[in-house]
Amino acid sequence: MPKKHQLSFCEIEQLSENVFELIPKKGITVDKNVIDEAKDFWNKLRDRPFGLLINCKNQFTRSFEGSRDMGKNPLQHKTALVFAKKDARSAQQLKTTLEIKATTGHFFHHKVFTDREEALEWLSDI
Repeated sequence: MPKKHQLSFCEIEQLSENVFELIPKKGITVDKNVIDEAKDFWNKLRDRPFGLLINCKNQFTRSFEGSRDMGKNPLQHKTALVFAKKDARSAQQLKTTLEIKATTGHFFHHKVFTDREEALEWLSDI
């Protein structure tokens, strides 16, 4: 039976031993407070590597700090961001952010998808 967790900005469901799905609440802003809350949550929950599927079915925004600091948990080995095809512009903006991070030596294991099953397949080897 999957485990579910509620945070102020999202719902998190454990899909397997090492893979979790995070669904941001509609209209939230990923900022320093959200990043700090997520960091505290993961530090209490996990002591082993995990993969995170961020299901972007609800629209949200990111502050500079949120964009800069998301996904920095050392145990978060892979992050798959899933956008519906209709949200191609948002997906492209986030993909660009991740590419900039990869260029600076951060976040090589983050990828943007439009298909949830494809994202889960990519995360399956955690």
